[in-house]
Amino acid sequence: MASPGGPRPRGRQRAVVTSERAYRSLLRAYPRELRDEYGEEMARCFGELCREELEERGGLGLAALWANTLPELFYTALKERSTMFARYAYRAAVGVALAAAFILVWLSFGVGIIGADGDPANRMYFGVIAVGIIGAIVARLRPPGMARALFATALAQALVAGIALIFGLGLPWSGPAEILILNGFFVALFVGSALLFRNAGREHLPPAGTGPEG
Repeated sequence: MASPGGPRPRGRQRAVVTSERAYRSLLRAYPRELRDEYGEEMARCFGELCREELEERGGLGLAALWANTLPELFYTALKERSTMFARYAYRAAVGVALAAAFILVWLSFGVGIIGADGDPANRMYFGVIAVGIIGAIVARLRPPGMARALFATALAQALVAGIALIFGLGLPWSGPAEILILNGFFVALFVGSALLFRNAGREHLPPAGTGPEG
């Protein structure tokens, strides 16, 4: 039954249409993928709720509905965007780590980072790659564990550079500046990947392409 002080039927319809249009505009706060999939249904449901509130409680009911809807809408939109960012951060972290590992293998065993091509000192980079692989296995590809694994990989890379400098490995082919620059480049890549994994882990997401644990 309509509220005695509520708007007339034509006014109610106008209020519903206006509220639904405003709600559709606010849905832009959600990620586009979610909006494209659920936006139409969400707007339609909200329009129905507006119509019910106007019929049962009039303008006060509509105002109360908006007061309850706005905080929830912005909270869930922010949460969805954070989740999507974490998902992209995980994929970027994997890409950076794999690219760094590939370039490291190619340089160290192809042309030699330490000394000339074929210098045995370059075999130390096997250890760097091994740290990353073992760390990933232990972490089971989970973001927090992967972050620790990549930090450990960066540390292993720095240790190789330190050993090469302390013992003068690679001389005269590789000077200290060259060793520092090349190894520093890989340390930066591994640390960058670790930071991306850490950001992804803040949402406690499973690795991309996997389902929930059962």
